[in-house]
Parts: sequence; structure tokens; C-alpha cells
Amino acid sequence: MALPFFRKGKDKPAPTARKPTAAPAPVPESAHTETLMTMDMGASGIVVEESSGAPQSPVDEAAILYASGQTEMAESMLKGILTTSDRRAWHMLFDLYCVQNREKEFEQVALDYAMRFETSPPVWQRLGGNGAPKPQQAQTESLELPGLLDKKSTATLREGIAAAAKNTAVRIDFSRIAMVDEAGAEECAEILAAARKAKRKLQVSGVDTLTALLQDLNRATHSRAAHWLLLLELYQTLGQQDHFEDLAVDYAVHFEVSPPSWSAVQAAEVIKTEPPELQDDALRLSGEITPANDSALQQFTSYAATHNDVLVDLSQVTRIDYGSVSQLISVLMQCLGSGKAITLRGHNALIHELFRVMGIDQLTQLQPRHRS
Repeated sequence: MALPFFRKGKDKPAPTARKPTAAPAPVPESAHTETLMTMDMGASGIVVEESSGAPQSPVDEAAILYASGQTEMAESMLKGILTTSDRRAWHMLFDLYCVQNREKEFEQVALDYAMRFETSPPVWQRLGGNGAPKPQQAQTESLELPGLLDKKSTATLREGIAAAAKNTAVRIDFSRIAMVDEAGAEECAEILAAARKAKRKLQVSGVDTLTALLQDLNRATHSRAAHWLLLLELYQTLGQQDHFEDLAVDYAVHFEVSPPSWSAVQAAEVIKTEPPELQDDALRLSGEITPANDSALQQFTSYAATHNDVLVDLSQVTRIDYGSVSQLISVLMQCLGSGKAITLRGHNALIHELFRVMGIDQLTQLQPRHRS
């Protein structure tokens, strides 16, 4: 089996730092070359042949600068490439700002991206898992209701809302509710109405579950007014006036009494329940992979020794150091020599371009964070 891959300056040290006061000079066409190495893994072992390749591009150089720890120079070079239509540079800069938790700069580039390409930009996401929580996340009180909505569970709900600071959003998770008794429905409607009148900021999740359950209860022959009133209050809380008014008419006809009146107030924010993360047998690495911190590659080696399908999740890896690439290639070569299939997934655009520059895309299937 012959596998071609590229390596930059195999016998050269990693790029040295330049003076930060000067912008990176254009790279002469003959300044850098690629080394094409063809590996023949036959019975006699691995044979490597080399030939000269094409000069590296500014995107290639930015990837190597970042891998070498020269982040400021990489950022400066990427900004210079944004004048072109090469989206790789845009995604690299997006991910650089995500790694550094620079949301303001990210949003500015996102606006420029949307105007230039007339399409939606990537969504901000803190990479690496080391950032502080956003203020809105820190200022939320979460309350999860159990499977049975009764007086006991609504008492807990009332106490939780009362205990939360006035300027704190209260998130109520209705997703587990499978049964609603009459007393629980009555109490829950009163609590939601009181929170609405007090102008409490509410966030709700799993509310479709409770809404569907109440709709079923209201269709029963001997339906209870409390269930109707709770559904009316849910529609009011969610700001769904059309549903509220349709149900109010039906309520008046069914019970022959006047229904509650609609009140124009701020609707609760509906939070979509995140689907559970699919757990597979992937090796999940995080942080920076450097010669001084090579435990990740040791984990890789141990994992690969016991798996035929080598699946490595790099979504929480912020940087792979230039000096660690040769060791990574060695691990990949061992896997290929043993006939193993290799997939690297979730890595940021900066790492993806490094993989491409160093020929790792010829050794493994890559599933990067950005599919461009």
C-alpha cells in the first residue's frame, strides 16, 4: 500500500518569532517547499521516497505559526488573507477567537463574513472548555419538576422561584412530567400567574410535553377545570395569544363560566432541550498537545492498541504543537501498519489546516468542526 503525504521543512526547526512591530512579509514563491513522502508498507517494511512539492500558501504558514505558538503572527497573517475569498482563513480566525474567548472580535468578523459571502456565519462557541460561564448562564436558577405534578412538587416550584434573586432568570424544566393531578394543576397555574404578574423572567424547557398532556386531559369526558386553567396559563406564559383565545372560548362553552382574560406581558423564553450526546467509543482528548504535555499522544497510542477502528475526538483540543506532529504521524503510521482505520474528528480549522500541510489528511479520515 502506497500512501503519499506532505511534510514541511522536515529537517528544519519550527519557525522562529519575528518582530511584532512589522507585518509578515509576503512569502516568496521559492522560499518554502513541500516534501512528498511515498510510503510503501510491504513485507519489507516502510519505504520513504521524497520529491520537491509546491510552495506553501499564506494559509499554510498561518497554520504552522499557530502550531509553533506564534499566535499573534498567525492572527495578523489571517487578517491579511481575509481580503481574498479563501474561507479557510475566515474559519481559522473564527476558531482562533473561540479558543481565546474573544467573542467581541468574533462577532465583528462574523458580520464581515455575512456581508462578503451573503450567508450565515458560524455561531460563537467557546472552544477548549476552559472559559468562564457567560453572565446570563451564571444568573439562571434551574428548577426541574418531577414526573408527577402535585401539591408537593408545586410547593418546591413556589419556593424555588421565591428564593431566586429578582434579577435572576428562573428556568423551569417540564420535560419529565407524565401525570398532573387536579391540586397540582391548580397550584402550578397560580404560581405561573404570580410570577408573570411580578414580571419575573422565566425560561421554560420541555413545555411541549406538558402542553400535550394537558390537551389529552382536556379532551376527556369528565375533564377538570384545573387542567384547562393550567393550559390557559401556559399559553399566557408562552405569549401564544391565538391558542389562548381559542381555548378560552372552548372553556367558556364547556364550563359555562367566563374564562381568564389575556394580559399583554413579556413571554417566557423557550429553551430547547438539548438531545443527549451520543456516546460512542471515541477517545476524547482536550487542551494543548505539546512535547512538554504528551500524555494525549500516550493515550492515543494505548487506545489504538486495543481498537481496530481508531476514532479520536479532538473537539476540545485547542492546539497541536508543531513539535508534536512527527510523534502523531508515528502513531498514525503504526495504526496503518496494523491495518487499522483511523478517523480524527471535531478539530478546529487551525488544526485542520496543519493536518493538511503535514500530509496527515493522507493518512486518516478527517471530520473537522467546519465542513467547507
